[in-house]
Amino acid sequence: MNIRYVPYQEIDKIEWDRCINRSMNTLIYAKAFYLDAMAGKWDALVLNNYEAVMPLTLRKKWGITYLYQPAFTQQLGVFFSESEGNEIVEAFLAQAVSHFKFIEINLNYQNRPTQKKGSFSARNNFVVSLSKSYEDIRQTYPGFTIKHLKRAAKAKLTYEASTNYLSVVKLYKKLYQHRMAHIKDDDFHNFSSICKKLFEQNELIVRNVLSEAGEVMAAGIFLLDRNRMYNMTSCITQQGKKLQANYFFFDELIREFSNSAFLLDLEGSDIKGIADFYNHFIPENQPYQFFKINNLPPVLRLFKK
Repeated sequence: MNIRYVPYQEIDKIEWDRCINRSMNTLIYAKAFYLDAMAGKWDALVLNNYEAVMPLTLRKKWGITYLYQPAFTQQLGVFFSESEGNEIVEAFLAQAVSHFKFIEINLNYQNRPTQKKGSFSARNNFVVSLSKSYEDIRQTYPGFTIKHLKRAAKAKLTYEASTNYLSVVKLYKKLYQHRMAHIKDDDFHNFSSICKKLFEQNELIVRNVLSEAGEVMAAGIFLLDRNRMYNMTSCITQQGKKLQANYFFFDELIREFSNSAFLLDLEGSDIKGIADFYNHFIPENQPYQFFKINNLPPVLRLFKK
């Protein structure tokens, strides 16, 4: 199996994106423009002539080059065609381990390694198929969800389309950055550049929920890629929580895009409160694996546990 290490400047991005697009597990995070924005310079492992690929998002600290998971990039790992199977994942990970002594990355939902090197832990990712009618989807809601939607109806909320993605990024940052120390100001700037590109290509959806007085109670940015709609920055204000605006928001989003080919990717979560909320819309769990290996010398190992 000819898996070669390709440094950033030698990556053929046209062939790279062709591989990602034809992969059975294609994800927007693995496209070249997305990696360029969120990871800067990244290297790659490539099978033969881009038959399968793995992005290597790397950083350097204390003279050690290691792999990390970039912000706003939930899943990466190995991308391959249906015929190649999971043994290709094992081979790619073995190659990665041979090049890097410290790795902390998320694989994707189709990477199911069985190797014992390193540690693996499953992380939640909930998805909702929007292929059915809104009425059929709503019938699956539990009574708890219906109750909250009835409360939201009394608040006279309004669901609207918007083009102002920067205001949603700003609100998301204001509400949640203090909880996410790993996401820096530069990451928000880089993500905004992705939004700009996709907005210009008509592959970005921005939606708001307004109060009766016209104030934003909830908002979200969704990236479109083939048949997947990625929930990137959904956020809700304290007043919005009181008005059940988050239930109203996702119910209206499902209503709008029902009877479509989209899979609504809710992007998580392992945080109980968020997971409980998403489960009120009866999603399917499409988990992915967090992979960690620490082969650093004993002294350095203390700094990277």
